[in-house]
Amino acid sequence: MKFKKLLALAVSAVMLGATSTAAFAAPVATASPKTYEYVALGDSIASGYGLSADDHAFDPALILSEDLIETPVKEAYAAVFGEMLEELGESRGYQTKTTNLSMTAYRAQDVAKTITTPGFKGEIATWIVDTFVGAGTSDYLLNYHDIVSKYLPTADLVSIQLGGNDFIMAVLSPMVNSENPIEKAVAVSVCLVLFGYDMKTAIGGGLKVLSNYKDSITKESLAQFAQTLGDVIKNFEGYVLNSTENVRTVVDTVKSVNDKAKIAMINMFNPYGNSMSYNDQMTDINIVVTSIFQIAAEMYCSVETSDPSVDPVDVDQDELTEEFLEAKSDEASEALDELELISALYSKYTSIKNKLLNEIVAPVVNSLKVKADELISVAKDQIGYMIQYLAVGKTMDPYVNLLNEKLAEVAEETGSIYVDVYNISNEHNLDPHPTASGHEEIAAIMWNDLEETITESMVIDELVNNSELKSDRIKVGSSVKVKAYAEGGTGNYQYAFYYRKVKNSSPVRVQDFSTTDHCNIKPAMAAKYEVIVKVRDSAGTVVSKTLPLQVTSK
Repeated sequence: MKFKKLLALAVSAVMLGATSTAAFAAPVATASPKTYEYVALGDSIASGYGLSADDHAFDPALILSEDLIETPVKEAYAAVFGEMLEELGESRGYQTKTTNLSMTAYRAQDVAKTITTPGFKGEIATWIVDTFVGAGTSDYLLNYHDIVSKYLPTADLVSIQLGGNDFIMAVLSPMVNSENPIEKAVAVSVCLVLFGYDMKTAIGGGLKVLSNYKDSITKESLAQFAQTLGDVIKNFEGYVLNSTENVRTVVDTVKSVNDKAKIAMINMFNPYGNSMSYNDQMTDINIVVTSIFQIAAEMYCSVETSDPSVDPVDVDQDELTEEFLEAKSDEASEALDELELISALYSKYTSIKNKLLNEIVAPVVNSLKVKADELISVAKDQIGYMIQYLAVGKTMDPYVNLLNEKLAEVAEETGSIYVDVYNISNEHNLDPHPTASGHEEIAAIMWNDLEETITESMVIDELVNNSELKSDRIKVGSSVKVKAYAEGGTGNYQYAFYYRKVKNSSPVRVQDFSTTDHCNIKPAMAAKYEVIVKVRDSAGTVVSKTLPLQVTSK
């Protein structure tokens, strides 16, 4: 029964002739598929580190993997930008693909080496993963060279945001490997900060180092740390210039494997606020540095230290009566632990030592004061100003600006497009990675600077109508098949068919615009006709073609 119904429908369609379109819809024809590929190169900022995990040890953006490439961090600016790119591509007949190859903890020099060197995983990345995730974890790092070689050569646009890790690691790497326990402790804590850990955890990492090496802390190691900080300040400009050259090498290396891609150089922002907004900052990474130094100093002075993340106890001097001190004599040393700075013991709380029981506290205080006086002298003369200058807030701002200035020069010299994201919103937290809103700002700035260039790259071929008749001469009573063909243009095609006598200005519509690309026309009398085929693409462009048809009586 079903077969008979289908047969009847088919016969009816043939009999209808000029008053009907084809019985079955043709496959939707489209313009030739065109692709536009975007590849992002960068470090933990570009990878979206810290956006999609509660536990940093399992942050999906920590280690680049095939899964991360296929399912990237959607809040990262590369993915947000990719969505904008996809929307533009749809309007211009392009399929777009975004691939984020950014690698957490990578320096520019590591990225350049990855592009050229099979098997290279990144020296700093390997060390950080093994140190902070677990020994042997670096074995799971992929052969990044093969991955980069898969995507980079066909990219139409490559964004590069690198350089920050180069000058940061130039400072931290020697300190991590130093035999000076204070330098090692500070470097470990700052590394934890850079990975977005809270201040308590970051300082705790440094304290663990100090605890392991507490017998090695001396006045000389304190002075040496002061000298190291001085050298850092003196050489920082050199670190920045070296970082700039490393970024230039990345640009040149990308061009060596793909000389057709447009390159967008994204500059650095100061995650701790610029010099104008610094005073409003809620926290400062300088707290990490000074806290580790403080604890080391207290260890040198043979004083047990409390948790540095706990605010110092504000002792009410009215309560320091003789009776109170007698009752709390066993806790006197514990009270000392909770004083944040050694010098504060003698400036803010000088009355305390006079009230504490002499037989319990006096010997400790006298010994401590001698060593503290020596330490304060060292701190004042060699350390104090340097630590303040090392603060990664307003004091780092000149170096961020210097790096950006040099990156702008590299962009101009290499023909890259410079994208300035320096002024994205201040996040007011210790984590140097942008939040999701910061990534959205970066993506918006990129789009503003790159949309015109990308649009020009997505070339739309002229829509061409190549429609034809099966025959240009038929007898009255016969029908002729019209087949529509098109190429170029954008997206999907739709077709409309008309015919008219040459001397008649009113055409007969056979089919309005639809995806059906053919029809049969059966004129009622002998005459000269014009068959009109219109093709429309997704952008709304319409191209008509007129085909002559002679209908004879015999």
